Amino acid sequence: MRKFSLLAISLLTSSVNAVQILPLKDHGTSEVLVSSTEHTRISVENDRIAQLFGMDGRLSFELDEMNGQVFITPTPGTEGHLLLITLTTEKGLTHDLRIKPTRKPAEAILLRTKTQGFYERFSPSESYQGLLLELIRAYTTQTFKDPYKFVAIKKGSPEKIAPDLTLHFIKEFHSPQFIGKVYHLKTEGNTTLLLSPHQFAKFKPLAIVFSTRVLKPLLQTEVLLILARSGS
Repeated sequence: MRKFSLLAISLLTSSVNAVQILPLKDHGTSEVLVSSTEHTRISVENDRIAQLFGMDGRLSFELDEMNGQVFITPTPGTEGHLLLITLTTEKGLTHDLRIKPTRKPAEAILLRTKTQGFYERFSPSESYQGLLLELIRAYTTQTFKDPYKFVAIKKGSPEKIAPDLTLHFIKEFHSPQFIGKVYHLKTEGNTTLLLSPHQFAKFKPLAIVFSTRVLKPLLQTEVLLILARSGS
């Protein structure tokens, strides 16, 4: 089974609000991109946010005590800066978030503990969202059975999607509703990059699966883009 120790998924379908799903580890750290112009909702699956620490005036926030979630908004001029906040949950977990404001549409952030299992919340379903998540599970666990089928691809040249980012198409698989395209993503610069769905916007994916969101210089990672099949 392929390991996805820092698995992050962005669902981009019109039927699902855009969301970054990140692993929550007690006393761990996650680095996330947030909108510099819109509210970003942060929540913890099967838990509630109890407190926030480290707010230094560059982030405003509103705690939704009824639902145990928080909305944050960076102040103007913070694009490109890293802002550190710490949250605690009602179940006693502590987690740091390294917030990087950027000019992009807001995506909700859902923190999920590893012990829950990535798909514990979703049972197999014939709904569009359920089918999409079942495909992602098949990819992350490498258990491709009917109706998933791999197809032959033409080897092409690597494609630059940013000055320091190159995509290399390696394989493709289909389900009745979706096309999964797997790429190797390599950084060619000298700086560590934080990967974001907006870097893949031209492909118009329904969802993106990153094996890691933080890509160090001259290293590569794998990314899955899920596209709609014609007529689905």
